[in-house]
Amino acid sequence: MQISEEVHNYMETLVGQVLAQPEYIESFTHTQLSDLACLALSQLRPIYIRHDVDFLSALPEERLVQLKNHAVTAVENAKGMILEDRRQGRIDEIPVLFTKQKFDEDVELEWYETPILPTKP
Repeated sequence: MQISEEVHNYMETLVGQVLAQPEYIESFTHTQLSDLACLALSQLRPIYIRHDVDFLSALPEERLVQLKNHAVTAVENAKGMILEDRRQGRIDEIPVLFTKQKFDEDVELEWYETPILPTKP
């Protein structure tokens, strides 16, 4: 059995419906839409199901409306994070310093550095 084919998070469907609206498709790049989906889904409790039809037939209308509202709210919150992306305008020329540690081979090992297995003579 492969879970990825048989089981899915229904909240992904709802978030996908919100992101499919023209206001998001026309305003954001594909990468930003992917980021929006990740950020929104991280805010929502997952609802794992096998079949949408079975799930929706047993779900009260009020609960479905509530789940859709949660998805809209999560996407709106994520939208704020994308619009105020701290990665924009970031200077990637941050200097990287490499240090070379010098080890003194004659220094006695600490108790936590002592090998577990005895060394062979």
